[in-house]
Amino acid sequence: MARNAFAVRGVFLGTDFRDKFMTRKIALGFSNWWSHFRRGEEGGILLLSLMIFVVMTVAGGLAVDLANHERTRTYHQTHLDNAVLAAASLSQDIEPRDVVMSYVTSAGLDASKVKVETSTEEIGGILVGRTVRATLTGGVNTYFFRFFDVNNLGMSIESQATERVEDIEISLVLDVSGSMAWDTSNGNGKKIDILKQAAGDFVDAVLSEAEEGRVSISIIPYSTKANAGPDLLKYYNASREHDFSHCIDFDGADYTALAIDPSTRLSRTGHFQYGNKYGNWSTSDKEKGDWVCRFDDGFTITPLSSSAEVLKAQINKLTAKGSTSIDMGVKWGLALLDPSAQTAVSGLVSEGLVSAAFEGRPHPHKSQNNMKVLVIMTDGENDVEYRLHSKFASGLSPVIRSATADDSTVVYGVDAPEISGADDRQHPEGERYFFYSKHPLESKERAWRNHTPKNDPELAQYAHNIVEKQLTWPEVWAEMSPVYYGYNLLGKQSNSSRKWASTMWDQWEDMHYSVHPSVKNTQLSTICGAAKQAGIVTYTIGMEVQKEISLNLLKECASTEAHYFDVEGMDIGTAFDMIAASISMLRLTK
Repeated sequence: MARNAFAVRGVFLGTDFRDKFMTRKIALGFSNWWSHFRRGEEGGILLLSLMIFVVMTVAGGLAVDLANHERTRTYHQTHLDNAVLAAASLSQDIEPRDVVMSYVTSAGLDASKVKVETSTEEIGGILVGRTVRATLTGGVNTYFFRFFDVNNLGMSIESQATERVEDIEISLVLDVSGSMAWDTSNGNGKKIDILKQAAGDFVDAVLSEAEEGRVSISIIPYSTKANAGPDLLKYYNASREHDFSHCIDFDGADYTALAIDPSTRLSRTGHFQYGNKYGNWSTSDKEKGDWVCRFDDGFTITPLSSSAEVLKAQINKLTAKGSTSIDMGVKWGLALLDPSAQTAVSGLVSEGLVSAAFEGRPHPHKSQNNMKVLVIMTDGENDVEYRLHSKFASGLSPVIRSATADDSTVVYGVDAPEISGADDRQHPEGERYFFYSKHPLESKERAWRNHTPKNDPELAQYAHNIVEKQLTWPEVWAEMSPVYYGYNLLGKQSNSSRKWASTMWDQWEDMHYSVHPSVKNTQLSTICGAAKQAGIVTYTIGMEVQKEISLNLLKECASTEAHYFDVEGMDIGTAFDMIAASISMLRLTK
């Protein structure tokens, strides 16, 4: 038993010994091989190759993670940029945050990781600038960076967009009716003089810091009408019965839109003077009266100018005369803010009458980076507007004008049948004759002749120096007022002087019709509503306006209550200063 036990034990001792021996032998062999491998040239190359392979594998894996991160970041940045650009647009009315979130969600991004900040610039409640800033946080899971304990590559993306008004188009609609010649209630001077100072200061304030070609100002003076002037009106399709006036008769439908379509036929205003039974007219002075379409130098519209010198020179020419048609001034003021005026502006540019910088103006309504401003100023309310019936607006009249060649002596006669009560005591009643309110040769007040002066045998010796013409109705009204015509060439045909005045007023009623103030108020309200729909910023100034209906119309036309000014005397300067300051807040940047 002892021998067997020993033998078994010996077996176990021998196996252990063998294992240890083999381990030492293998280790010794590997050591010898490693030493040989290191000393051999082919070993160095293989080692280097292994090291490069490992480095390339690791670098490639990391590059895949980085490329995936950059691709994801670019995708997020692109969609966030698009989102803030859309949200900052002044032409959209949706809450900027909602716009950003809509874009982010549509792109499949996590909206919960997005933060939006918005700031705005306003002028009297009107949005003129908006900045939208959005940030998005997130990360990308890694595949190879995790071997270095980096499981996620984070990212923080930021995008910001700003949109502000750059171009400004302004229409100054200024009341120059007869009441503007009155002194202010506080005795600080005539209203027209105070207006000219305030309007000139406004021009300086607005244009002083504006880049060239960025701001245009149009001046639209108005009283009974607004005179476009020959240069502007020729680019519109106005009727051509005469060329004495460059005003247009607009009707109710014309006030539903801002545009004056260059292709639409426009009714030219009849050229005549008006007045009333209480003054403004004279039966002895043929040129006394208020012109329906004033043509004095300062009354013509000045379209789209950026020259403070030109604009102020025109403002300084303003004079006060006539009745009040606020609707007429506003119609033209808005027409020069409407893109329908582009054809006219382009034509004026080609003539050198408007700066080439304004080619393509006025901009479309609600276009990006553009602001349209209408300033309406008045000291009263809409008054009656007089218009000629068509039969007195064109065509030949019965008036014969006889004058010396140098025009130093002028005699007017009327070719008409003799009427009852107009017997010249020489011929039967009803005879056709020429009636003169003043005898061509003698000092008599009235005369009936069978011939015109040039063909009269009694005046043969003067015929060579007499120039005669049958006048058209526009030519008649260009030389004499309707009351002068009605009193002297019609009324005086009667032998009874008591009929002269009544004949005159009958003629006046026969030749004209009126547009009532209530109609004009409705037209003003309508077109102001259209201006609001188009996004035009409207300021209104009432200078010592007394009538409640006019004040309410001005408030209604203003964009907001903050855009309406009820002023007295010198305060009109303050109103214009505040408007100019509001506009200048934009500091027009590129």
